[in-house]
Amino acid sequence: MVVLIGGGIAVAALVGWAVTRSMQAPTTTPAMPEPVPITQTAAPPPPQADEAATVARAEVAQLKQQVASGAVTVIDVRDMDSYVREHIPGALHIPMTRIQGEIAYIPKDKPIVTYCT
Repeated sequence: MVVLIGGGIAVAALVGWAVTRSMQAPTTTPAMPEPVPITQTAAPPPPQADEAATVARAEVAQLKQQVASGAVTVIDVRDMDSYVREHIPGALHIPMTRIQGEIAYIPKDKPIVTYCT
């Protein structure tokens, strides 16, 4: 019985303390974080000659055949407006800004072709 009464008093004291603390005006103003400036990122520089040589390129006719036969996974990395306006039928839409987070969900059983404007 003593334990129950002691517990009840402790709970009442904690509730009273919490109520009085929430009604008191703060003694100091919390520091506001510095605003983060919004900067526009420049377009990435065009690939250098040696970089362009390491990226495989697909010919349009060959890619059309591969898409028609389902031999490749096509990913459109453009923004939503561009994708809605026009895209390769069957292409997955994963904007470039989200590609890192979607890697686990991309099918890996066949070659992957990405495209943008």
